[in-house]
This record gives sequence, structure tokens and C-alpha cells, in this order.
Amino acid sequence: SILVDFIRVLSLAKAPKTVKVQLLQTLSMLLQNIKREQSLFYLLSNNQVNKLIAMPLDFLDEEILAYYITLLKSLAMKLDNDTIKFFFIVHPEPYFPLYIEATKFFNHRDQMVRATVRTITLRVYPIMFEPMRAFVQRHAELSYFSQLALHLKDIWLRLNAAAVAGEDVAAVQHENDLQQDLLLYLSDVFELGMVELNKVLADRLLDCVMVPLLLLSLDANGSGQQQLAKAAPSERSGQRLEPRVALFLLRQVLDTFRCPVLVEPLAAALLHHKVPEYLLCAMPHDAPLQFHGAFARALAGADDAHALFAAGVVSAVVQNREAFSPEFLENARLFPPAAAGTRSRRPPPLIGEQNLDILFFLLAALRRLTQWRMETFQVLVLLISELFLDPLLSRNAECRGAARQMVRDAASAAAAQLGGLLQEQLQASAPGGLPSGGRQAEELLDIFMEEWHDRDAPAPRVSELCTNAWRLLLPARVGAAQPRDIARRSARSFLLLQKLLMELLLCDQDAVAAVGSSGCDQQARKRRPSDSTSDQETALLQVSPELLGSFHEGMSLELGSLERLPCRIGRTSDGGERLLVQHGAWLMLARPQNVTPGRAVVTTLWPLQQVQPLMDRGDPRILHLGMQAFRAGKPPGDATEYSPPVPADATPGQRRSVFFMMSLSFEDVRSCHSADVQLQRGRREVRSQLLRQALAFIEGWQARAGSA
Repeated sequence: SILVDFIRVLSLAKAPKTVKVQLLQTLSMLLQNIKREQSLFYLLSNNQVNKLIAMPLDFLDEEILAYYITLLKSLAMKLDNDTIKFFFIVHPEPYFPLYIEATKFFNHRDQMVRATVRTITLRVYPIMFEPMRAFVQRHAELSYFSQLALHLKDIWLRLNAAAVAGEDVAAVQHENDLQQDLLLYLSDVFELGMVELNKVLADRLLDCVMVPLLLLSLDANGSGQQQLAKAAPSERSGQRLEPRVALFLLRQVLDTFRCPVLVEPLAAALLHHKVPEYLLCAMPHDAPLQFHGAFARALAGADDAHALFAAGVVSAVVQNREAFSPEFLENARLFPPAAAGTRSRRPPPLIGEQNLDILFFLLAALRRLTQWRMETFQVLVLLISELFLDPLLSRNAECRGAARQMVRDAASAAAAQLGGLLQEQLQASAPGGLPSGGRQAEELLDIFMEEWHDRDAPAPRVSELCTNAWRLLLPARVGAAQPRDIARRSARSFLLLQKLLMELLLCDQDAVAAVGSSGCDQQARKRRPSDSTSDQETALLQVSPELLGSFHEGMSLELGSLERLPCRIGRTSDGGERLLVQHGAWLMLARPQNVTPGRAVVTTLWPLQQVQPLMDRGDPRILHLGMQAFRAGKPPGDATEYSPPVPADATPGQRRSVFFMMSLSFEDVRSCHSADVQLQRGRREVRSQLLRQALAFIEGWQARAGSA
């Protein structure tokens, strides 16, 4: 066999590195290009392939290791039920060089090497050759799976250390990426469906890392914390995670895996009122007998990160429900028992601390909207919508009623806060009804309009909001917020709750109309609340149609008696001559038509409330115009896109409008000043009207909610 000569050269101590690299590369290319089965069998015969695999090489040399690992992958891609006899040694002792040599590099620092090792193992496990499967099973029990579990533990501890230090976002993200890659690989192993192998892997993961590192970090009765206080600092850092990190990782575990032998014990420890007996063997003798209380307190407490990731855990269980048995779901008390739909009205209530307590804590958290970050509150709303539009809950009248009432109460509280802010701005108005609250008044209306225009945008997934590792670095409690953050939180909270309440009301109507059905029909669940919004809501932030008129860019305009000021704009192919036409609702620029005197073509048309004029300090004949758009789209007429600087105290990740700008040049300072005054006055009048409309809408909603 040609492999004999290759092995002889590779074994020569004085053989140059370049020769060895070339041989490894040539072998990989040869294997990848063999098409005939007979040629492959000839190359692999006489056990030479196993001698090649076991050849001692300088694996400290990264180039040699890279080509060696590539060779192993090329060999693994040829593995099947027919070729396994060339790779697995049965006599005198069972041995599998390809698998054993590859798994030695399972935790190598190079990502390509780790990925190749995982690919090789995933090729090996499904092979239906009983002697080989018995060998791999034994090796997994004694070595490989334990090593994987301990490797995962090391990554989680490093992630925890980086999160606690809170100084290096890149380090936190790097460790999170590593553990996500490893979780996906472990999930791929489970998905192969090898029952006995899955039991071993689940057992090693639970015993070595998930129970002692994830569950015990929640510590319901504090015994573990007492032990940690007595331990040396070096020991302390290796025994527990921060609770927020443990919840963050638990959510990812329950979201990634679908194998019941792994996820059901973990979820049972959190959601049942007693730890499963088969988990107790992995715990110290004084470990808590239940973690449900600690998990519930994460939802009921004031720690933002705890609430966010605990809600994410609940969402992962609900989304992954096919992995759990019906008995588990009933004992988890996330859904009412089947008989609860016809039970008589009697205390204690179905949604309460004594029954469906997790649902109760989720709904109760909505009332504490001021203590959550906006992303956390959004996760709570999305999760409640996900749960209560589910047929298992929506078909239960008592659950629907309790959810509807608690959401209405939370929405009323948010409406009161938002209405108070709007009222403060109106009370601060100057004589004549024009707001004089300065920058804060400007931002309040802008923020409300941003949130209003974004209310029907596709909702993000809970997993997207809970997977960002940088959230581990945020403070546990929300500190004193800037006025703009308070305004945005109030507006978004109210609009989210209003939408959620509308969804629950629509679902309630569908359930009542279809007694005995499986709950909200699919069309009702997909229907947007905006499908049923009133005309008042549709026109909430619109100027009256009579004032708006029927103008559009490109139309020919009869100037007649319209007041206008001549000006110029730069960088245009038509000379830049424009007329600034005075209008009560629009910024309107028109290009005079020389062929048709008295007429002009509208080149720029933009809502006046979204225009901010500013005279140039260096040349008072130039007027700069900033224009705001709440959604990305075509720029207005003659304007160009502009990215304003982000305020130093801005909240990270907050949604931002799109901005455009243009500059107008006038013949003299007087004309420029007149245009500035005209635009400022029109802007204030329109914004004052919209502010009153917004307050009237909030007050009207409160009145309707109070009478419901």
C-alpha cells in the first residue's frame, strides 16, 4: 500500500517539516477525490490507516496539527457501515484510533481544530457496528463525556468571572460564543437519537456541571452561600456562579436542547416544588430540596437581570414543550389542569401564589414598570402574550379573566404616568398654548411619535433579547433615569400593554364565540390589534386633513397669493433656485417654472412638526433645516441623510429616528430671519396640537378602561 511509504517518511526524525506537511496534505486530497469503492478499500487495507493515524507527530507545530486534523476529517468522511472495519480494531483488544486520537484535541484553543473533532465524533456515533458502539459507549462513560462536561464548566466559570469583573465586553462575548458552540455540539449529539449514549451524556452533564454549577448557584435556602463564605476566595470562585449568570445559562440550555433526559430534570428542579430524587445524588447533603422558591423570587424581586433571564427560562420551557411529558407540564403549573376549565369559583384563585404562581408573578411584574429596563419589560409582555394566547390557557375563562384584569391595571398605571408627563408639558405652555418646556418638551413628543409609529413593527423574539451576553454587565437595579428615558419607558410601556390588552380581548371574544374549541383560533392569534383600532387612534398623531391638503412632491403648484420667500440650495443640477412656500402644516420648497409664470413644481414636502430650523452662526443668511423621519425611507426632496451625534447620556440600544438635512441661502439676513420665524411658529403650533391630541387619547383610553 502507498500508505506504507508515507508512514515510513513521516516517521523519519530528520524528515523536513515541509515534506511532512506536503505528505499530510497530499493524503487528504487523495482521500477527498477517491470515487471508486475498490480504490478506497485498497488504500485503507492492511491496517495501515490506523498506523498512520497513530503516527507521533509534532502537534505543537500549528501547521502540522492543522493538516493532521484535516486528514482525520477526510478519513472520517469516508466512514460508513462498510468501511468501519478498516478503522476499528477488534483483536486482540478493541481499539478505535481515529476516534481516540481525534478526541484528544476536543478542547484545543483553535476553533477549526475543535470543530473538526466534533465533526468526526458526529460521524462516528451513528455507525451501526456493535463492537465499535460498545467501545465508544464505554469510552464516553469513562472519559470523553466527563471531559466535555468539565470543559463546559471551565467556560462557564470564565464567563462568570468576566461578567463579575464587568470591564471587558469582548471577553464576556468571547466566552459566551465558546459555550454556545459547545452547547450546539452537545445538542447535535443528542439529536442523533442514540438512547444509551444520550443517557450517559445527560448523566455527565447533570452530575458534573449543570446541577452543581447552575442549580446550586440559585440556592433557595442560603446553605450554599454560607459554605462559600467560609471557603477561601480561590475555592469560592470555582464553586458558584452569580445568580444572573446561572439564569442566563439555564435559559440557553433549555432553549438549545430537546432531549427529555436532560431538560426535564433541570426544568423540574426550577418549576416543581421538590427536586427530583435522581438529582439529589449530584448535590451536597445540605443542598436545598427545592429551587422553585428562588426561581419565583427572581420574577417577583426587583433585580432587572434576574427577572429578564427568569422570564427567558419560562419562555424556553414553553417553546420547548415537546421535550416534556404531560405530567411534567401539569406539575410545573404553567398551564391549568384540564379539569380547571369547569371548576366552580372558589378561593384560592387559579392564577395566584398558591396555584399558577409563575403566571401570577409574571403578570404582577407588569405593574412595576418603572423598575425594569425597556428590554426586560418587553420580554415580560412578549412572554405573557405567548402564554395567554396559547390554547392551553386561552380556553380557560378564569385564566383569561385574571390576565385581562391584571394587564388592564398595568396599562392604566402606564397611561397615568404617560398622561402625567403630557399634562406637565401642557401646563408649562406659554400664553397662547404653545409649549415652552424646552428640550424636554421637544423630546417628549418626538419620543411618543417614534414609539407610536413603531408600535406595529414585528416583535423581536424573546430568545433574541435574552441571548445578548452584554446584559450580564448591566447593574442589577435600574438607577435614576434621564427625562428622555422616563418618557420613552412610559410611552413604550403603555403602547405595549395596550396592544397586549387588545390581543387578550380579541382572544376572549374568539373563545366565547367558539365554546368547546381549543382556544383562540390561529387567525385571531395572528391578527394585529391595529386591525381593530378606532379612527381616533389612527388619526392620533396626524394633523387635520383640511390643513394638510392634497400636496405631494412633483406636483405643479399654482402660486397665486401664497406667501413665499426666494432662496437657493446648493449641489443641484437645476441651478438651485427655490421658493420657500408658507404653509401651516408643511415645509414646502418649490422650483419656479420659467415656462409657466406663476406656477412652481414642489420639490420638497415634509411634515412641519418634524422640521427643526437653525440659522448659521457664521453666515446669518443661511438657514439649516433638520428633518426627522420615524422610519427609514426615501429622503425628502432636496435633503441628504444626516447622522446626528448621540447624546452622552443616551440609553444604549434605544431606537432612533432617521435624520435628513438641507441648507437654504437667502439674499439677506432679514429674509433668512423671516423664514426662521415662520418655520418655528408653524412647528410650535402643529406640535402643540399633536400634544393635545395625544393627551386626549390617553385620557379617553383611561375613561374607557375604567368603565370596562
